[in-house]
Amino acid sequence: MVHQLDQVNLFSGSVDHTLARLLLWSQRPTRGLARVEFYSEFSRQKVTANLSQELQKEGITFTEIRLLLWAKPSYVLNFLVEKLKAIESGVVSISGFETAFDQEYNLLDALRILNFNRERLADFNCRQIWWMSDKFQDRAIYFMPDLNSWFSLRLSLKEDTEKPTINQLGIINSVFSDNTNIDIKINQFVNPIFHNLPNSGVAKFVGREAILVQMNQVLETDSRLVLQGMGGCGKTELALQYAWQQWHQENYSGGVCWLNALNSDIGLQILSFASSRLSLELPETGILAERVAFCWQHWLPGKVLIIIDDLRDYGLIEPYLPPITENRFHVMITTRFNYLRYTVKTLNLDVLSPESALDLLSSYVTDRRIDEQIDQAKLLCQDLGYLALALELVARLLREEKHWTIQQIREKLSGQGLTDQELVKKPKFNLESTTERVVKAVLYLSWQELESNTQKLAMYLSLFALAPFSKTLIDGLFPEEDSEDIQRCLDDLVSLHFVNDLGDNFYNLHTLIRHYLRDKLEEYQFKNEAKRAYCKAMADIARRIPQTPVLDDIGNFEPLIDHLKIATEELNQWLEDDNLAWPFIGLGRFYKGQGLYRVHLVSLPEPLLSMN
Repeated sequence: MVHQLDQVNLFSGSVDHTLARLLLWSQRPTRGLARVEFYSEFSRQKVTANLSQELQKEGITFTEIRLLLWAKPSYVLNFLVEKLKAIESGVVSISGFETAFDQEYNLLDALRILNFNRERLADFNCRQIWWMSDKFQDRAIYFMPDLNSWFSLRLSLKEDTEKPTINQLGIINSVFSDNTNIDIKINQFVNPIFHNLPNSGVAKFVGREAILVQMNQVLETDSRLVLQGMGGCGKTELALQYAWQQWHQENYSGGVCWLNALNSDIGLQILSFASSRLSLELPETGILAERVAFCWQHWLPGKVLIIIDDLRDYGLIEPYLPPITENRFHVMITTRFNYLRYTVKTLNLDVLSPESALDLLSSYVTDRRIDEQIDQAKLLCQDLGYLALALELVARLLREEKHWTIQQIREKLSGQGLTDQELVKKPKFNLESTTERVVKAVLYLSWQELESNTQKLAMYLSLFALAPFSKTLIDGLFPEEDSEDIQRCLDDLVSLHFVNDLGDNFYNLHTLIRHYLRDKLEEYQFKNEAKRAYCKAMADIARRIPQTPVLDDIGNFEPLIDHLKIATEELNQWLEDDNLAWPFIGLGRFYKGQGLYRVHLVSLPEPLLSMN
């Protein structure tokens, strides 16, 4: 470690001086906030890299948190709180304030939310370093003059280390045809966002180290890989963890593209990624497969990882896959179906081992209940069939219900027909039905902890397609309700793992949870009211699709199409009066703009074919 006397000869504001000050500060008692104003992202990364190495030598845990991109201030706060909750001790580096808050919100309002919660943030058992760029810092101080009083240590990192060249960033010189804005273009690649990966919702990823190594080995020799396993065993999370790991290691400089296969059009998603993340200028004409082929031909240089989650039919995606001869494109597929395609290398994912299952529980429940009730905890893991999704649901519930003992929750599960004896006797019998039974039993316990308004929101959300949906879409289901009240209910659903928070104001549902909530909805008298509200919200969206959509319109409406199709394919009998035709018309306009009109128009009811 760098001692205080060593700092005498260090230039104030240099990388070495900032590192020395932070190392000394890191050895102090457990809690504390430090703020570092920085002028160069490269210098900041150099300090954090060295700080991590030095703290590791001293046995001090170092964790980095990157805030959400352009999100609602309350979402940023909740994201940060959840991340800090999962950290037991050590030093935490927090960055990304400059791009965290949605520009629709005044920075003063965003800072006030942090200000009102600063005691809550400072109360975690760790030392936090908040990195703020000089421009953001100036604006923040202007809006919130008492900001400096939050921090026990304030530093200014002024040294500007050498910027890497475009070649060093793995970008070919010919990507840019002129030098007029070269500084701006280089900055685009300082922290490129050539991925659309959702955030992971797990506190600690456990038990999959061996298969992660296998995945690496397969993709070193094969360009395509299938992860197969029953629902709820953790396929999606494994693929997500692998993708984030590879992204942070910069192994896929050409980007990482996450695609949702279930009830979603893979081709449209690829076009959206190429347009929004890679800034490709896509052709305005041609069928979908031709336009996707154009994307592969003009993709960013470097290795590329394409992840297709929850696939059921290989034939549905085959026309849109990158050419097999292009080895730089690696494709990973998750599925619950055996023998998706014989010629593709398949890795089978089983349930967690007993040790890993216990470790997963412990990562959420950190108040010593697991250690103090270890025998009951082991039996609980056994009751749940060592199923990752069920374990996460129970762990989150135990974390919320601190007065519950492990034995109590086992008794509650047993009351729902879940017994360890059955799973012990027939652990391999009808795995899919066993999975649904386990998840249903666990969800019932969490369901009882929700307020009635939150339960109602959850059931409404089950009407969405199995694709990401935005907060704006959710608000559209309840036009008379206060958006903040909806957000509070939504936060409760996220905390109990009913809903996944993907960041950037987007959410989704796990397949099994959506199925459970759909069944719940059918038990309530307001089920028809919910379906009518959903159809009306979709009709309102369809009305906004221009008669002749341009490329920007296609990009804006593409994330909504899967949800719009639910109104036309599953809930069309709840379309009323003036809303009856609009979802069909909207889809027709969208696909016409995509150059797919003749392909998709045949699915429209005959009386509506001429109404677009």
